[in-house]
Amino acid sequence: HGIGFILSMSLSLCFFTLFVVAERTYAQRYLYAKFFNAITTMRRAKQYGLPHFRLRSIQNIKAWLSLRSVLRRVGPQRSVGIIITSSFLIMLTILTVVCVQFFSKGGDSMNMYFTWLAIAWSMCLSIYLLRLFTLGNDIKERFDSQSLLITEQINLFFFIQQSPQKKEQLMHANQVLQLSSKLLKEIDSRETSVFFLSPLVSQFLRVFLLSAFSGLASEISDSSSSFGR
Repeated sequence: HGIGFILSMSLSLCFFTLFVVAERTYAQRYLYAKFFNAITTMRRAKQYGLPHFRLRSIQNIKAWLSLRSVLRRVGPQRSVGIIITSSFLIMLTILTVVCVQFFSKGGDSMNMYFTWLAIAWSMCLSIYLLRLFTLGNDIKERFDSQSLLITEQINLFFFIQQSPQKKEQLMHANQVLQLSSKLLKEIDSRETSVFFLSPLVSQFLRVFLLSAFSGLASEISDSSSSFGR
């Protein structure tokens, strides 16, 4: 039992170290997305101490698109995706094994230490994955720029009325904004770098994880009451 305990704790430490690295990477991406979303708003840019500029010229639009492309790809992409995918598959495997042991007829003779260790792993993985799913959705929403581009197009029309001498320059900027909106919409719809960033998949996994967590909690309470009797 001593060797098994040391091995299990060492394996848990290694895995959760990787999980912390992945969570820190996503927290950093969230901050980048939050600050990027604020640079085109004067109040929020001033609040965070960021430079502020409007998308009223082709140079500003080009800089904004380049910055968006760089920030979306900051940090390790593939390695973090592998860690998250592996943790999800590990959690499914652990839940399957635990459920089989709980509902098998020979459940009285099972090793209770490893069963409770598996339950603890499942709970920690569930919390960890829910945290990353939430961060992933927040990052996607912060980088979703369709409403921003439409707002900037409306502001350009108002600015044209105020400054008719700059009408030609502003009309060119408006055309670039329209093309950028179509391009970003197509790119975001095709993006599949990490599977759980899809809204439908993320919603399904969130419901699945909550159901699994509640199921484990009910099983633990039933087992504790049976042991108490």
